Amino acid sequence: MKTKGTGRGTKKAKGEKQKTSFKRAYLTKAQAARRLQVTNAEFERLVILKGIYPREPKRFDGSSGKDKTYYFTKDVLWLDREPMLQKMREFSTYKKKLTRLKGRRATFDAAAFEKTHKPELQHSLSTIIKERYPTFLDALRDCDDALTHIFLYASLPPRVASDSTIEGHTFLTSAMSDQCKEVRDRWLKYVSSMKNVKKAFISIKGIYYQATVKGESITWQCPYEFTSKPPKDVVYRVLISFLEFYLQQMRFILFKLEHDQKVEAERQELEENDGEEAENFPVSEQEQELAAKHKRHSELLKGLVFCVSREVPKMHIKFIVESFGGVVVDAMKKGVTHCVMDRPKLPPGETKQVGVDYVQPQWLFDCVNAKGLLPVEEYLLGKNLPSHVSPFRISIADDAEENEELEHAVAADRRIQDKDIPDRVHEIRRMLDPSYNKATHTADVHLSDDDEDDEAVQDEADADDSSFEEDEESSFDPDEHVKEEIKRTSASKKRLQKQLATGDNKPSEEAVVAKKRAKLASKKAEKSGLDVNDRKKRKLEEMAAKEEADKEFKEAVMPTKARKLYKAMKFGINKRKKELNEIEDRREMIRTGEAKFDSKSRTLKISKKSKK
Repeated sequence: MKTKGTGRGTKKAKGEKQKTSFKRAYLTKAQAARRLQVTNAEFERLVILKGIYPREPKRFDGSSGKDKTYYFTKDVLWLDREPMLQKMREFSTYKKKLTRLKGRRATFDAAAFEKTHKPELQHSLSTIIKERYPTFLDALRDCDDALTHIFLYASLPPRVASDSTIEGHTFLTSAMSDQCKEVRDRWLKYVSSMKNVKKAFISIKGIYYQATVKGESITWQCPYEFTSKPPKDVVYRVLISFLEFYLQQMRFILFKLEHDQKVEAERQELEENDGEEAENFPVSEQEQELAAKHKRHSELLKGLVFCVSREVPKMHIKFIVESFGGVVVDAMKKGVTHCVMDRPKLPPGETKQVGVDYVQPQWLFDCVNAKGLLPVEEYLLGKNLPSHVSPFRISIADDAEENEELEHAVAADRRIQDKDIPDRVHEIRRMLDPSYNKATHTADVHLSDDDEDDEAVQDEADADDSSFEEDEESSFDPDEHVKEEIKRTSASKKRLQKQLATGDNKPSEEAVVAKKRAKLASKKAEKSGLDVNDRKKRKLEEMAAKEEADKEFKEAVMPTKARKLYKAMKFGINKRKKELNEIEDRREMIRTGEAKFDSKSRTLKISKKSKK
């Protein structure tokens, strides 16, 4: 006869099954490193190069805890077949053996081993790049962070003299520093020669650029060339691992772009030499207008010659000027049309040249974003510059193509949308187009239907308020007596009558408001019975209590070792203070005659009066 079970065994078996399935599907970072027989630092470097990211499990049944980093087991097993892993193991084995020989002071054996068994210190990431980016456009779309990272390290000095790539470095090496500068210069040269720059913006963090390459918008940040102090809370080993991959990626991309540019130049040269014209395909009027507009924008500074002062970063000015058809010269000479300076006035000994406009650097960036040459009067030396509007949040030139890009950006992130157009944008549009009407342009980005309904309701409410105010103003007569229609208490009525008699019910000026606030504060102080010194004393006591509470909190969260050391230091300081207080007390007793110092016995004898 079968008996009905309680179900506890079934639940237990189900829980064990979930734990087993979790352990099969996920591995912690330490478990994955042990499985691949590498250190944690080598494992981090390997997953960064291969593009494998940590995973957050939906359920943690059978896990090692929520404070661990988890990876898919199948991803870790896939890494086991990576050729670079074998090279890393060989190099690690070589370093261990060499260190052991040097530790035994076997100098001759160590030198012979290093000469015969030294592995190859260079490795290629071409296979990894082809795996991560099947097509060229995939790599091009993913180069925003790569360019920002490379431009950052190109402005930093190297800290390690090494050219090896197989071993992981913590800080920037000399070889990587040279590669960063090479990639930076090649990228700027290509973008400026192809006239691909669309936007530029000066911010606190650096200068932002946006260029269109092969139909893809690429945005990167270039830091200022200032001396910087590296923060201590950054894991530089991880950043160097990313830099190692980004360098290889950008070198692949630049090789392809430069090769295509060279092929196109050769083709155009052959067509010119043969005298054959390319086949003209039918093009619509809209495409012709768009091409003409892009050509006008790319030749914005054509025919202008710029001289850059020494305090202005020449690399950025030269990049902007050459990207839009201008020319940069090293010194002031005949033919210069603009001189870019970032100082309030000319340096001593220099005089203004006739026909040369001395402008500040912001003029160039505002012209690029506005897609037109702006008047230089607001950007001359010593002038207070107008607002520098970001072109990444609003279309300054009111361009249809930029508005469409902004709509896509708003769909991805609603924080980009600006509800109101800044006044500076209206001024720029009016400079370029005198027929521009501010009233017909309320926002560049199209709002949703709900937002439009909300705006319509708000407009109706504003209209009602304005009509009410107009009726109220028209019906107001200062000669009529004010009638009290609100139910008030007797004290309130007396206060109102007093205000009406003295005229205190009128809107107060700032000085009157400040005077009333000071009077109110003095009354509160009188009620509390505290003068200024007492209030200062109370404030100091509150600050001391707050500092004491902060010290107690910091002591509570300290590590055990640090807390013990802090307590020992605190005990020594208090002991020293106590000894100093005792010495001061004895000195005061000797000064007042309450005690006398006996030089023979080297003791302090207290008088009988003081004892009593």
